[in-house]
Amino acid sequence: MRYPKYFKPGQKILIRPLVHRDDDRQETLTLYFRDGDESFFDLEIPYRIREGEDYPFTPQMPCELLSESFGLGLRLTGRFHAQQGRDRIRVEVNPDLEIYQRRQYPRIDIAAGLRYTKGRGELRTFRGQWEKNLRLLEGEAEFSRLRPFPRCQVNLSCSGIRIPIRPPVEVADLCLLFLEIAEGAKPICALAEVVWVGDAADQDRRTAGMRFIDILASDQKRIERLVREHLSASAGSTPEAKS
Repeated sequence: MRYPKYFKPGQKILIRPLVHRDDDRQETLTLYFRDGDESFFDLEIPYRIREGEDYPFTPQMPCELLSESFGLGLRLTGRFHAQQGRDRIRVEVNPDLEIYQRRQYPRIDIAAGLRYTKGRGELRTFRGQWEKNLRLLEGEAEFSRLRPFPRCQVNLSCSGIRIPIRPPVEVADLCLLFLEIAEGAKPICALAEVVWVGDAADQDRRTAGMRFIDILASDQKRIERLVREHLSASAGSTPEAKS
């Protein structure tokens, strides 16, 4: 398999560990292709990782790698081989490249309750805090003590979110999010990374597009169901649908 045909320096690659402590947890990291051949990829980590904040890769950890080229999705599997400095890893890749039609996730604009904490270079700490919050949300008593969430307009899909955020904000910054998509229901807690930063949303905020990198699969399904219901209701309210 001639992987250099499909993977170029600087190309974004999503890596997902294939070993989970909890099957409901969805973990994804963004990395960038730097070098490689048919047997290995050298991938750069963009999170400006501080000492002790590295992702806990383990020897021979199986993983899935996802990317795109020529408008098509790319998928292959591999195993973590070695850390090469603080911001680069080597992955042994398998000869199982799949090329497929990429799925488009529908998005909606809604008013939602939102709280977030933003940081840079704190991947391990933020993941630990996300896991702690999941445990807290399992208890009704802890959930009931949460203060009301400020509401704002967000653009949402099951893969990510666009929100107004206070600067400074840069690509690869991390955000720990609490998102209330239904009044009275448990909020969704997710860890997200900034993938792009737009123009100012108002005088003191900028628009930032984020992708979820740690989220429960059940919470993704809640978002997917909300998006589907919202789009269905919008279609049903058109003049053509009423006639």
